Amino acid sequence: MNNPKNILIAPLDWGLGHATRCVPLIEQLLLRDHQVFTCGNKDSEVIFKEHFPSLQHIPINGYNVRYSKGNKQGLSMLVQAPKFFKKIYFERKIAEQLSSRLKLDYIISDNRFGFRARKTTNIFITHQIHIQGPKLLTPLFLKINLNYINKFKHCWIPDYKNNKLSGILTDFPLPNNSTFIGPLSRFKKPAKINQNFKYKYLGIVSGPEPQRTLFEKLLIKEFSKENAACAVIGGNLSKSNYTKRNISYFPHLKTNNFYTIINESENIICRPGYSNIMDLSILNKKAFVIPTPGQTEQEYLAKYHNKKSSVKFCKQNSFTINNKTCFNKFQPFKHTNLLSSALKEVGL
Repeated sequence: MNNPKNILIAPLDWGLGHATRCVPLIEQLLLRDHQVFTCGNKDSEVIFKEHFPSLQHIPINGYNVRYSKGNKQGLSMLVQAPKFFKKIYFERKIAEQLSSRLKLDYIISDNRFGFRARKTTNIFITHQIHIQGPKLLTPLFLKINLNYINKFKHCWIPDYKNNKLSGILTDFPLPNNSTFIGPLSRFKKPAKINQNFKYKYLGIVSGPEPQRTLFEKLLIKEFSKENAACAVIGGNLSKSNYTKRNISYFPHLKTNNFYTIINESENIICRPGYSNIMDLSILNKKAFVIPTPGQTEQEYLAKYHNKKSSVKFCKQNSFTINNKTCFNKFQPFKHTNLLSSALKEVGL
């Protein structure tokens, strides 16, 4: 690369998925000899330092979203909306400061609506153009969403243009500045074909509190009824590993260790968050999904992939594990040059 650029990657702190899906993007930027910086909360710093220990990470506060204990997530988001708009306002100021301090050429924001600066080329990554919610409010959600996205020069959608993983979330109308860049996963190959599994079930826990903890407790309760060995990856970086009876608990695993335990597990139980779906697509593993109660995007994606790939799901309050629990694979991952083309299109 004759003209390396200074690039800041800024993922949303709504779980770990926004950070993990930036990993393949950063890898491509480094291959092109660009100078990459990352920013975010402590959890995203852990992810980035595991993969890129030499990169400079700038700590910034996240949105600190909280879910409802029940299924009233829409109401919970509405109550927190003033806080979110305030965060978006202050993000603009932080982005301007970092743009000047780091002499940035590009800012790539993964779902941070305010993270852009006047003197940089600003790129927004999202898989959710059409926010799911009450039908009467859907046009308003779309208008607000597009208003923010159109302030960025480019909108990158981590999906295929056809035969999508995201379904109607990235249907038309799309922003005029949108480009499909293909699914993004930190995993690079399918899980190995295995006949001798160490774990019958692997539970992958993710997302904001308190639903993260409620889901973790549910999986541990159900797994404890099994005679077979089971494992849980908790998504809580403050905890420690432990083994109790038939359950091995891991708060967090580096990608290579995560891949190993995926190989060692017969079946996966997780949320149908979009980053999980992209990962399971390339890993080619059988899964059963449980949407976060009241989280409309996950509820839609569970139904969509049930129809598309026969991946089964149920409500959290009705989940019990037994021999009749059915596991199926997501749509197989298809390698493309979409990301490389998108990078070239914007001068990277």
